[in-house]
Amino acid sequence: MIKKGRHSEVVIYSDFVIKKFKAYLYSNFLKEKTALNKLKKYNFVPQIIESIEKELIIKMEKVEGIELRIIIKNSNDTKFLLNIFKIIFKICFILDIEGIYKDEWNRPFKHVIINDKTIKIIDFDRCLICSEKKNLPQFLSFVFNFFNLYKDYKQTLIEYIQFLEKQISAYKTFGKP
Repeated sequence: MIKKGRHSEVVIYSDFVIKKFKAYLYSNFLKEKTALNKLKKYNFVPQIIESIEKELIIKMEKVEGIELRIIIKNSNDTKFLLNIFKIIFKICFILDIEGIYKDEWNRPFKHVIINDKTIKIIDFDRCLICSEKKNLPQFLSFVFNFFNLYKDYKQTLIEYIQFLEKQISAYKTFGKP
């Protein structure tokens, strides 16, 4: 199967994918390769099998699962969604610590893949390497907007805020003496 995006074409095989960037998008190739290499110690990104810089190709682990947008659309279980959001919260925290700004957390629907065992984040070709902590605030904005759209999610939002209160002090003081 072949999927075409704005920056690349992805060929999906049974065990791996090959992402081929458009010839004029060398910087996007480098961003994706750099981010995935920097994050390879975590289990929330696909692992690079091989990269060919001359051809702007990254061969990586195939990520199987369901996109976040489908889960949100089909799930009425607010606790389940809250648990997913808590895991993504931790992923955003790690991205901020590692200095990788994903820049797509206000609409994370297609880049978060969920299966029975893991949550994986894909498509780092637009990311920035920076010291500013932007992933978590952007994702929190998405979560608050999501829960505020639905009146019956108010209690879940309160629970999420309580969870955040326990986590946020570590985030604010990370890296400070």
